[in-house]
Amino acid sequence: MRKLLIKETLNSPKVILDPSKKRYEISGKSFPENSKTFYQPVFDWITEAATTLTDEKIHLSLTFEYISSSSVITLKQLLSKIKALSENGLSVQILWYYDSNDQDIKEIGEEYQKLVDIDMQFVEKEGSAS
Repeated sequence: MRKLLIKETLNSPKVILDPSKKRYEISGKSFPENSKTFYQPVFDWITEAATTLTDEKIHLSLTFEYISSSSVITLKQLLSKIKALSENGLSVQILWYYDSNDQDIKEIGEEYQKLVDIDMQFVEKEGSAS
């Protein structure tokens, strides 16, 4: 299975989906000009993973500093697609990291957990000094 690497920019997150290193991560700020276009390679990768990574255990780390309203919708769709993977036998654990000073990001993750009905583990990071 191919790896997917997208470099972080000022308005889009870093994406690392690398089966050879067992590293699965999306992190940074998510407010790309067109969130559907930005996340399409991730959707495509997940579709491919459904048939290729059948025996894999995936620990997906999600760490966001900011999520725009258009990204909120796209990320919900992404989590729904990941849930479908897990319902088809792929073992997926989602780790939602949030800064201890940023309860908004934690609440977004909690909303995803309810809306998508997906199991997520919330991990509090030490807040940065203001």
